Amino acid sequence: MDRENTAVDNSPIHAITQTTTRFQFAHWQFFNDKDELHDIQAQSVTKLEPQVARLLTLLITQQGQVITKETLNKLLWPDTIVEANSLYQLLTKLRKELQDNAKNPKYIKTVPKKGYLFLPSVSPIETQEQTPLATTQNLITTSQIPSSKVKLYKSLQVLMAKKRNWALTLCAGACFSTIAFLSSAPDKIEPTQYEREDITYELGVEFNVAAHMQLDLLAYIEQFNTLKITTKAGQNQYSQTFDTRIAHPTWHPDKTKLAFWQYQNDMCILHISDEQARSLHSSSPIPCHLIRPPVWQSDNELILTISDKTGSSAYLYRIEQQQLVKIPLPQKPEESYIGAIRAWEEQVYYVIVDADHHSRLVSLDGNIHMTWPYPLWLFNFDPAKQSIISNDGSAHHNLVAKLRNGQTYPVFATSQGMFTNLSIDKNGDIFTAAETWQVNIRDQDNLPIFSSSSHDFLPVTNPLGETVFMSRRTGQCEIYLHANNQVKQLSFHKGYKYVNFLAWDPLFSKILSNRDNELVLYNREDVIVSFDSQHTSAPLQFGWLDAQNIWSSDTEFVHTFNLDGDLLRKTKFASDFLIFDTKQQLWIVLQGNKLFQSQSLANFNAQKQLVSELPSDAVHMIKNPRLINDTLYWQSTWSKTDIIWKLPLTAPHQVTKIKQEPLIWHYDIAPDGALRVAKMESVEADIKRIKPQPKKT
Repeated sequence: MDRENTAVDNSPIHAITQTTTRFQFAHWQFFNDKDELHDIQAQSVTKLEPQVARLLTLLITQQGQVITKETLNKLLWPDTIVEANSLYQLLTKLRKELQDNAKNPKYIKTVPKKGYLFLPSVSPIETQEQTPLATTQNLITTSQIPSSKVKLYKSLQVLMAKKRNWALTLCAGACFSTIAFLSSAPDKIEPTQYEREDITYELGVEFNVAAHMQLDLLAYIEQFNTLKITTKAGQNQYSQTFDTRIAHPTWHPDKTKLAFWQYQNDMCILHISDEQARSLHSSSPIPCHLIRPPVWQSDNELILTISDKTGSSAYLYRIEQQQLVKIPLPQKPEESYIGAIRAWEEQVYYVIVDADHHSRLVSLDGNIHMTWPYPLWLFNFDPAKQSIISNDGSAHHNLVAKLRNGQTYPVFATSQGMFTNLSIDKNGDIFTAAETWQVNIRDQDNLPIFSSSSHDFLPVTNPLGETVFMSRRTGQCEIYLHANNQVKQLSFHKGYKYVNFLAWDPLFSKILSNRDNELVLYNREDVIVSFDSQHTSAPLQFGWLDAQNIWSSDTEFVHTFNLDGDLLRKTKFASDFLIFDTKQQLWIVLQGNKLFQSQSLANFNAQKQLVSELPSDAVHMIKNPRLINDTLYWQSTWSKTDIIWKLPLTAPHQVTKIKQEPLIWHYDIAPDGALRVAKMESVEADIKRIKPQPKKT
């Protein structure tokens, strides 16, 4: 059985880089567990981009040694093809943060035809004290120790680090460790070592795992529509296959009842079965876009998380009465409800993420029981340690745990894929689905447009054949331009803000996008301007009125701006589907399942003209409208299957499905009218157990 151990590598080559997460050089302190660069002189802190922080880590850990460009490229972008100047751009950013000059460097020296050299002496910072900015007087450096004792000093550091066992590491090369995943917990916490083992390992997709709290029962989804029930060792017991996708099984904490969801058309059905997959109950169809795992509150009640076009909401569902009651959560309009969790004293708590992407765990009385300085999306309760295990704030989505007193400790970091759900039994055994996939943009012949093993999506091509798109090539969602057979990165983003759209202007010289509530304009080189959209939530629809004016909508209000960011007009107009025809100077609007045209939104009802009446499966979860050569394209979802549609405005009753399959993220139309699709592929998902190991005496 394949196992991956999270114990610290004991080799002397890795020892210092693995156990040290904070470094001092000159008047700087670098906390690579938080991607933070502290300027002691200015008393300021900068949050570095993850890739910039990784670059600084590599340079620091090889201080005094030249690192070749090839080595840095390989370690920063493993198995990924990037632009030749990607490393140069990272170095430029890092030098800017360090106020360094490439021609007269104090920190990073370019060694011609060889690589780069980190110049200043580096000292590890002892993390026992939790002071944000340590003073240089409190630091012990190897330069202060006689050379005969340096080796002993380093050995003592390693010995202390092993005793604390803070670090979970990923070895990225044969020469040294590149990424350290560590906890910020105080010394009194001794993190448990975890060992991973495969429960399923055959080719295919197994995900959405649920472990019974008390009994030797496991449930998960296989190939999207089959419910599998096994032992916790993976021995098959029972299965049931459905005609549409199912998701998120959850065992009753004491009884052999299993709740799970089924997507059906534009609805979701909650099923309850026994341990042999025999049906005990099915709800009436519930309108939904997406759902999260149900949470058992009692034998007759579950807390359901259901998303629709307005966002996610929590509901109390009573099985016997088939009663659905919306729960009033303590959240502000600009905040997002993520999901529910059954935790301490068998009570249900709720995860809320605010406008600054900070998360909190609350009860219905409004009390805050826990907070995180980043968005939480993966979480569950560990009854053995009475902690919440969740994703961390890194791009790698490692697992960390947090106690009610605020102390944290690392759980597990994986070198492949990402964890997509968690289930934990009474022994503290963590069952999770580890998934790997790519998102490639492919043409009508199913050939990739770009050669990449990353996530490339949201492509928009202009008539010149230039494609702007999103990608996670750096670990963050960034905007790229593909032109003249070259790929150029346009955005260099920090934080968790999300991009919803991209659009070329009518002259094909500028690109409109967003970062959460901000609207951003790019040319082919860089950002031109960014400004507040003045919506209460992130704009979901957007476009150009002409070459000098743009519009955006949060589905409630439509705002128009000039290119300086001045708000020209604010119109109250509710629509889930809105696009402006710059050629005809007409709005195209969907209301219900009817498509209209109008010259004005302010006088829409008086001016609207019916274009077409669309079928139900064409309007559910409708998104991504494009108007190209008098033809309207868009996406919808039906029974969790993605559909791309086409409607010529010259023949508006010829509504056609041009693509229908699961896992489509976005689409694009080439200049010759050919369809391109960005979809998940090479999808592999297996069930893993991450098991706490007994402490060695």
